[in-house]
Amino acid sequence: MRHIDLHQRRTRLAGLSMYHKIHRHKPIGEQYTVQFAIKPLDQEKTVQLLPLIQILKSDITIEQWQGYVDSFTGRNHRECGIITVKNTAGYYLGVLCFKIVEDVSHQLVMDVSNYVTADILGRNDISGTLLNWLEDQAKKRECHAIHLTIEKQNSIFPENGYTKSIPKQLNNKGYVCDAVRLCKKLT
Repeated sequence: MRHIDLHQRRTRLAGLSMYHKIHRHKPIGEQYTVQFAIKPLDQEKTVQLLPLIQILKSDITIEQWQGYVDSFTGRNHRECGIITVKNTAGYYLGVLCFKIVEDVSHQLVMDVSNYVTADILGRNDISGTLLNWLEDQAKKRECHAIHLTIEKQNSIFPENGYTKSIPKQLNNKGYVCDAVRLCKKLT
């Protein structure tokens, strides 16, 4: 197994944007297209993402979120980013944070946290779009796995969810629970 130098693997986040078209059906059976833009976070619009992040962390303040964004995007020693999903009307509908890290079991992995989408009424178009982007980007970076961390207290895993639930979607795409992360808060 060859060693991969992360510094040689850096890519510019500006080149990561892409557009996805999702076909939906109107109630009368006609199709129309919804377009989502997947782009790195524009730091000037950090505050606009706060409502999405508060779905995961309801007590986070603007200052805490801004501090996290500043420190996360300011890292230059490894590949990382905050990725957003926006619709054509300019509303943020999804966000995730990622970093490329070495892992003893899987070698190079894309480590994902703060994964949240505003899928409405059981439709997972946004989540599906973001998962497809995630897998595509991980493959482009020659990652061997994706580690997706979802907080238990704010879990997207409902006891009795709708048929097209995000957990089912994750399972269908090959995601399995292969570890448990424990956390002790230090004061």
